[in-house]
Amino acid sequence: MNLTSEALRQLTAEAQVIGHRAAVAPVSTHHACQQLSAALQKLREKRTVIKLDRPKMNVKAAWSKFAAAQYDLNALDGLQFRALCCAEETAVLPELVAAIARDPDRLKRNRCLYGMVNGYFAEWRTMEQPGKLERLLVSAFEKHSAKNPVVQKWVADKRLFSEEAAAFLALEVCISEKAVDEVLHERYIGPLTKLGISARALAAKFACEVLQQKETARGGEWSFHYLQWITEKVLSDLTLPDAFSSAVSSLILSESAKRSETFQRALRFYVQSHKKLGDPRLRESSLNWRSIAPEAAQRYLSWLARDSINFFFNTILPNNSENQRRKNFWLRYHDRIKDFQVAVSETDLWKVRANQQNTDLLYYSQVAHPTTSAFIMKFEGYGGNFVIIEFSETNNAAYIYKQADFNAKRLTLRTPRFESIHHLKFDKAHRIFHAADWEPKAAYRLASEFGIRP
Repeated sequence: MNLTSEALRQLTAEAQVIGHRAAVAPVSTHHACQQLSAALQKLREKRTVIKLDRPKMNVKAAWSKFAAAQYDLNALDGLQFRALCCAEETAVLPELVAAIARDPDRLKRNRCLYGMVNGYFAEWRTMEQPGKLERLLVSAFEKHSAKNPVVQKWVADKRLFSEEAAAFLALEVCISEKAVDEVLHERYIGPLTKLGISARALAAKFACEVLQQKETARGGEWSFHYLQWITEKVLSDLTLPDAFSSAVSSLILSESAKRSETFQRALRFYVQSHKKLGDPRLRESSLNWRSIAPEAAQRYLSWLARDSINFFFNTILPNNSENQRRKNFWLRYHDRIKDFQVAVSETDLWKVRANQQNTDLLYYSQVAHPTTSAFIMKFEGYGGNFVIIEFSETNNAAYIYKQADFNAKRLTLRTPRFESIHHLKFDKAHRIFHAADWEPKAAYRLASEFGIRP
């Protein structure tokens, strides 16, 4: 009806266009379209009484009728029976399954059989007596027309109708390295069904296990492409939260992430840009990381710390041998850094802004000082946590504080603006001086006094 009306409107418009063309004689549009306009008016008059859809069947009413008849299928007409088979809330109920088992020929109708299968996938093995429903469906497939490609697919994959279904699908995903959605689609399984969601979660687990098994023998290029497949084809918004967190933790802790910079960079881009993860240093993302394994979160933060140490000493500080020595010293400890922050001076602020797009330095603080910037690190040591502050200018020592004393000044590593003296140099009791052969002495002191080791 709508298509016909639209076509008639276009014809009416075309007549107006023809009537205004200079190359042809004037045309009376009213006369030319008189018959079309009359037909359009008749269609408009009839439009309100044309009914294209049958009224929807009341499933609850059909079930009540079925129950009142002591679950006798003969009490239902064809539409009522089909409605019960196609409604997920009734298709898997044991009373209907038992009734059909007594009269299995009723499932020879495609729509009734498809409805029962969809109901089974939707509530996969959470219904009462799943084994009886599985046997009923497999039996119905064997009696069905051999020419039906949908049924033949289910006949070939009978494990879909068992407790092994999710694992079977997950293994198929990993063996073929296809997308989860593709494997589900090939077997006519909805992505939002319980079976689809369970298979997706297991696929994430199995894929990470395959990576662990093969990454040592395979090269970095294979690991990189395998990571791309996992992040693009396996993990998705439909992956269960626990399965997603476990998979991401496994990827971060993998040997590939440890040994391959390409793999690690790709993984970090995925994590930083993912709405369920993001940068763990940011308040809006920190809650997302509570479900990530602590050792994985620590390793990920150490990657960011390593890059921020390089950024601080290579970009903000002058490139000289003394600064390189300080950088190399703290890089030995990057795996032990629990948190960190870059705080920049007024003079160095432009360096951060100019290079921010090329780094993961999404958040930084400022120092209320014209020229002195600071790199603030948190370590776990004897009796608690410690804060160590390195400064950009070489005539400054590195200051060491108990985190409790640092917090007592109403400071955190996320304080937006630090005062140079009152916040960063408020206690001179513990300092590391960068004089002569200072590295071994500093390492010994950090280990013996504070319990901080590389």
